[in-house]
Amino acid sequence: MVYGKFLLQSAYQQGFTYQMRRRLFRKIIMSDWPALHGKSRHNHLQVLTEEVPKFSDYYYIFLQLLTRLIITGALLFYAFLVSPRFTVLVLIVGMLAFMLMRRFLARSGQLGRGYVKAFNRLLKYIDDFWVSIKVAKVHSSEGFHCQKFESANNDMLKLEYQMNRNYALPQLLYKIAAIVVLVAVIYVGYRVEQIPLASFFILIVLFARSFPQFISINNNLNLLFANMGSVQMVLELDTLFEDRGFPEPMKANGLRVEKEIDIKAVHFGYPGNDSLFSGLNASIPANSLTGIIGESGRGKTTLVDLIAGLQQPQSGHILLDGKILDASLLPRWKNSIGYLPQDAFFIDGSLRENLLWDNSRHIPDEEIFETLDQVNARELVSCRPDGLDAELVNYPYCFSGGELQRLALARVLLRKPHLLILDEATSSLDLKNETQILEVISQLKQHITIIFITHRKSVFPFFDNIISL
Repeated sequence: MVYGKFLLQSAYQQGFTYQMRRRLFRKIIMSDWPALHGKSRHNHLQVLTEEVPKFSDYYYIFLQLLTRLIITGALLFYAFLVSPRFTVLVLIVGMLAFMLMRRFLARSGQLGRGYVKAFNRLLKYIDDFWVSIKVAKVHSSEGFHCQKFESANNDMLKLEYQMNRNYALPQLLYKIAAIVVLVAVIYVGYRVEQIPLASFFILIVLFARSFPQFISINNNLNLLFANMGSVQMVLELDTLFEDRGFPEPMKANGLRVEKEIDIKAVHFGYPGNDSLFSGLNASIPANSLTGIIGESGRGKTTLVDLIAGLQQPQSGHILLDGKILDASLLPRWKNSIGYLPQDAFFIDGSLRENLLWDNSRHIPDEEIFETLDQVNARELVSCRPDGLDAELVNYPYCFSGGELQRLALARVLLRKPHLLILDEATSSLDLKNETQILEVISQLKQHITIIFITHRKSVFPFFDNIISL
């Protein structure tokens, strides 16, 4: 019976955690780019890993509290039938003890919120070190990172001790109060009140069972207050994003531009800042290599975000062969785009996993190698004993910048895009590697419309068309 009850409770609690974590991740991943832009990844990572289980614990403890309140009420009811005066005395003592120990509950909430913040700092310092690990080794700044980590780790240690102490002390005080009240009940009931022996024993048993319930209720309240910071963090994230479903699977191929992409009288600016575009007009011919150039901060990447549908113009339109890019066209349009950012990202995994990342179709190895040939990157795979199954760990130190960009370009091309967007894709490369990449890209424009964001004049001769911001 106990075994079955334990399994049932565990299944319920773990299922709740699973559903909540799933719900939050779906809401994050399905939110618009403006809603995600500028948000802290540490907060989201902390909520999904550390705080959601505490959120589940919170509601499980809350249900325990309700159960104990019902049991305690039933015990006191039967005790009242035996001896109303003694029952009222026990209730008064219990209420006084609760009033005197309210400060422990407030302290639990304060310590719980402090622990959430300390864990966030610890998570941030670990991530900061891993991002800047090479700089740390070159600068011999291991002590700096260790000090940051130790500071947050020490804060968590202190908070954990204070939380345990704040949790244990009320239990001790309640137990002392229980002993005192039971002794008083026994003495007064037996020597003064002359309660019948059978009723007297029933009363003692009821009170002996009631006070542990008082202690458990206080423990539940303590844990509820301690987890309040985690609950608030989860609920804030839950209310931050809208609940959206996945778009229906694409039944048709992506949307190919046959003539041109038109930017017509586009106005756009970020909240609190001056307008980036005021009546911008431009045209991007199909099957051409168009460069978007301009100084930093002039809106090159923002213009590409508008073309890709990540941002919406405040007025004006993006036209695809004369059709306005709206919600009806956006799913097919996004299915047509391949995007290569300035800093190519890779995951810890095999080369095959990295090349097929976020690609929904089945791709045989032969097609992968054909695409690698297109970007002059076959030797980067074939030189490894495990080939496509070779594990990639700490990718920035496995390949040069030019090699990473060629592999990243191959990954984008395996999506079979109709529009290829390159956002400062060669800014970190030397002239030789940049020229190699541009020669490969120039050969692709026979089948793909290409947009290239850059501020480097060395690539201008490769452009068929230039939009200057």
